[in-house]
Amino acid sequence: MAQRTFLNAKQARRVMLESRPFATPVTWRSTWQVGHTFGLMLLTLWVSYMLGPYLCVLLVPWMTGLFIRIFVLQHDCGHRSLFQKQRSNDRVGYAISIITSVPYHAWRTEHNWHHNHQGNLEKRGVDNMNSPMTLDEMPERMAEVNYRVKKIKPINIFLIGVHSLMIERKAPAGFFPFREAFKDSVRNRAQMLRGIMSIIPLHLIWQAVLIWAFGWWSSLLVVVPAMMIGSGIGALLFWVQHNFEETYYARVPAWNKANVAIYGSSYLKLNRLFRWFTADIGIHHVHHLNQGIPNYRLEEARQAIPEIQEVKPLDKLALQRSFSHMFWDEAHHRMRPLDADV
Repeated sequence: MAQRTFLNAKQARRVMLESRPFATPVTWRSTWQVGHTFGLMLLTLWVSYMLGPYLCVLLVPWMTGLFIRIFVLQHDCGHRSLFQKQRSNDRVGYAISIITSVPYHAWRTEHNWHHNHQGNLEKRGVDNMNSPMTLDEMPERMAEVNYRVKKIKPINIFLIGVHSLMIERKAPAGFFPFREAFKDSVRNRAQMLRGIMSIIPLHLIWQAVLIWAFGWWSSLLVVVPAMMIGSGIGALLFWVQHNFEETYYARVPAWNKANVAIYGSSYLKLNRLFRWFTADIGIHHVHHLNQGIPNYRLEEARQAIPEIQEVKPLDKLALQRSFSHMFWDEAHHRMRPLDADV
């Protein structure tokens, strides 16, 4: 098997610099994205009200797509990539979080940590499901090996996503910075705690207004199921964005963020409708190259940077192997299945 090669420090720095011109939000485009997305949500709620408590369930797939898009917009605010001013991103992101029920500041802090440490083998242990075990570690940790093989299946990842966003991330312990295994310093702990403590009452108020304006069925039969399904789909998207056969992991000092982007983050080639619902989060390799690039400029950047252009989208086989190849082979730089013949 051919040895994989990666960018050296000089090449990585050049590619990172090439991404910078795209990391400039366009205020009117971002405002339009937020405005028409929430306009469509209100229109969908009105249609749900008109359809009544029986036919309204037909709107769940469409509302699920809207919730995924809304969550990605919250995610973009957390990267300060949707608007030019930090205050604008934080205010819009916090407002969106009341609807998604995922605390904005805690999610932003945790997710930015993910961007700064993804692919670093020396930063494992906080998120056990997304921290690969190496082939060399397997013989001494067979209980964990069996646990991973049992748990890492599409339906389980989906259900873990539902539990994570709908239940677990309503308390401090649901976020990495509040867990005992998390050893890095955290500067905004008080801000995160305030956001976590406020999200449930604010979300319940929003749900009460929704019920008053559009009927109980719009909440219980359309919005809540859409949130749950969207959470599960989001977890599956996140899983295949970094867990695939030819992903990238390394140890310091060899590790760098450009290699995480180009080799350790997937490219999902979606059709136009799914690209819209996901706000182009499937162009994940570009997003990891520079998290400041607005979602509507990811494709532009993908076509402009040669190293990024060479990244092939995950095919059906690669997607299947995302759930079978789960042990990192440091010698050959790829994920292996449990019964790997190396």
